[in-house]
This record gives sequence, C-alpha cells and structure tokens, in this order.
Amino acid sequence: MQETNLPPTPKSAKAQRTRQKILEAARSVFAERGFAKATAEEISTKAGVGYGTFYLYFADKRQALHTILAEVDDQLYQLQNSEDKSSTGLGALAPIKTTISGFFESFKANADILKICHELAATDPDFRESHNKVRSRLVNRMKEHLIKGLELGNARVVDPEIASIALAGLIETIAVEWFFNNRPWDKDKVIQTVAKLYYSAVIK
Repeated sequence: MQETNLPPTPKSAKAQRTRQKILEAARSVFAERGFAKATAEEISTKAGVGYGTFYLYFADKRQALHTILAEVDDQLYQLQNSEDKSSTGLGALAPIKTTISGFFESFKANADILKICHELAATDPDFRESHNKVRSRLVNRMKEHLIKGLELGNARVVDPEIASIALAGLIETIAVEWFFNNRPWDKDKVIQTVAKLYYSAVIK
C-alpha cells in the first residue's frame, strides 16, 4: 500500500491560495476525466500554474485526491453540530430529519468526488481505507445516538454496533442510489421516508 500521509497546509496566504487552486482544478479534472486518466500536467494547466508547482504541494495525484477526500470527509460529518442539543436522545423525529437532511445535502454537494472514491475502493487498498474511514465515522455517529437513546430509555433494546452499521448502510445506500445513479426523487419524500424508517427501527 502506498503512503497516503497528507501534505502539510502551507503557512503563507499566497501558498494557501495556490494549493487551493490546485485542489479545485484536481477535483474538476478527476470529475471530467476520471482518476485513472487524469494527470498532474492536466491539473496544473487547469489551475493555471506551472507543471512543477503541482509537485511543490503534492507528491502525486493520489495525494491530491486523498487531500480532497479528507476535506470532504470533514464537511460531510460536521452536520451533527447543528442538531437540537435540547432533544431527548432519539425521542424526537425532527432532529433525526435535520441530521439526515444535512447528510444528504453534503453528500449531494460532494457526489463527484465521493463517487470516485466509491469506485476506487473496489480495487485500490488506499482508497478502500479512505472509504471505510468515511463510513466508520457515520457508523460511529449512529452508535453514539443509539447508546444515548438506550441510556435515556427511549430506544429499543438493540445491539448499538450492529444497529448502527445497518442504519448507516441504509442512509449510504439511499445516497448512492440518489446521487450516483441520478434518481429523480423528491427531496422531502426521501428525507421523510428515511427518517421514518430510522425512527421506527430504534425508537420505542
């Protein structure tokens, strides 16, 4: 397995802007050409920087993609910060709908890069690890909610680990089908359906 350590973020504002231009160009090229066909030269041209400049910031295109994925990962799972902290465990449907809606919105916004990671995970150990990390964070959030619900007495008596994997799989599968396969689904109907399935599965 190749080294996937992420490069350090530059300290100067100018270097940070250049790095960001390269990342935005890389994301665009990956989406247009696919990861296998994309080259550092194409990314440099798209970013409007010299070919050698790319290598000042990234070891190769793999490291650039891992950097993008790390940023997407952080964005995708910030959504719980917006939850209603006054809600009692899993007992309220509205916070569950808010959480699921936020996840889908973030997934949709990053579907281009997530689809690439999803496809690469089937054959590439590095990206399988990245995909598993993304999924494990969702599973862990679900597990935390279930444990809290059990402590407060408003969740069904289920194994938190098994149930969280099942629930995360449900949400991820819907997102993949919706945004990767371009299902023409109504947003409100999707959120309502998934939230009710989630709610009925674990709430007393």
